[in-house]
Amino acid sequence: MLDFQQKRKIRSVAYHKATLIALFILVVLFARSTWIVFKKKQLSQEMRNTSAQNVNELRLRTEELNDKIDRLNTTAGVEEEIRLKFNVVKEEENMVVIVEDDSSGSATTSPKLGFWQKILNIFK
Repeated sequence: MLDFQQKRKIRSVAYHKATLIALFILVVLFARSTWIVFKKKQLSQEMRNTSAQNVNELRLRTEELNDKIDRLNTTAGVEEEIRLKFNVVKEEENMVVIVEDDSSGSATTSPKLGFWQKILNIFK
C-alpha cells in the first residue's frame, strides 16, 4: 500500500500545473539558447567561406605579382614596361600614332524625341 501512495504522491507533484509550467519554461529557455548557438554557427560558417574566398583571391594576386616581378627582372620586360608607360622608342625605330575620328559617329545619330516633344514640334 505504501508503494501505491508514494506513486500517487509523485504523480500528483509531477503532473501539477506549477511543475508543468516550470518544465515548459525550461524547455523554451533551452530551445532559445540552442537557436542562438545555431545562428552563431551559421554566421561563423558564412564568415569562414568569405575568408576562404579572400585567401584564394590573395593567392591569385600574389601569383600575378610574382609573374610581373619575374618579367621585370629581365631586360626585355623592363623595356616593354617603359615603352607602355612613357610612349618612347629606340633611336632606330619609328613610331606611328593612330588617332580615331570621333566626329563621324556622333553626327549620324539623332536624339530620339519623346511623344510630347513630337507634338510640340508640330506646332513650331
